[in-house]
Amino acid sequence: MATRRISGASLDHGAQYFSVRDPRFAALVARWESAGLVQPWFTAAGITRYRGAEGMNPVARHYAAQLEILAPSRVRQVELAGPAWRVVTDTGASFSASALLLTAPAPQSLALLAPIADRLPPPLPAALHSIEYDRCLALMTVLDGPSSVPAPGFIRPGDSVISWLADNFLKGVSTRPGALTLHATPEFSLGHWNEPDELCAAQLLTAASPWLGARVLEWQLHRWRFSRPTATHTEPCLFTSDPLPLAVAGDAFGGPRIEGAFLSGIAAASALAAVPA
Repeated sequence: MATRRISGASLDHGAQYFSVRDPRFAALVARWESAGLVQPWFTAAGITRYRGAEGMNPVARHYAAQLEILAPSRVRQVELAGPAWRVVTDTGASFSASALLLTAPAPQSLALLAPIADRLPPPLPAALHSIEYDRCLALMTVLDGPSSVPAPGFIRPGDSVISWLADNFLKGVSTRPGALTLHATPEFSLGHWNEPDELCAAQLLTAASPWLGARVLEWQLHRWRFSRPTATHTEPCLFTSDPLPLAVAGDAFGGPRIEGAFLSGIAAASALAAVPA
């Protein structure tokens, strides 16, 4: 759920929408909608797609406002320190806790746990190793006028280069017309991952030319290394209390959707809350 500002335009460049299937998530989305955080965008095959009222990122920021966020800190290692977990950042700061929750993509969680992998139940690292992801090249483009993307502002070209195109103005996220986001297909993204930004952007803009409708003023490329889980875990989260309480969650467990990430988080929270104080 990521939104970026470019030259006065707002562009969602991760997930473009979410849908609702589970009643627990439906109850939450109803509260979001009442609070003005989200709005219906369009309906396809009988399923409503929701968007953030001001982009996808503000929905996450709504919850982050209630937390103590340490940024821009990068976790360097995770340790077992007697009866507690210890997390050490690249600034040298360390934090201790009785339980640990990891929601990073599986390869990043594995890297953090690698130094203590031999002290964890073998099924946990094995489960993380089995999870796989597609990569995605995401191109954000600002035009000097409206695009040619038809309403409601979302199309799937069905070719081998572009997975989908979204017009953030028609979507209602950007007040500036001609704010386009496109995601390359997994095949194109993997094949061009190591190419320079300029070369990737040129090929993507050429493929998108039928829907541009105006001159490109500016573009930015973002690389999602862990874009969409393709090999997922069957359980909604991983949990162990041996040697200390540890939960691993994310959309690779609850399903490769925003709703899946939510359901995985609920499962992890329930497991951690059940740990005796």
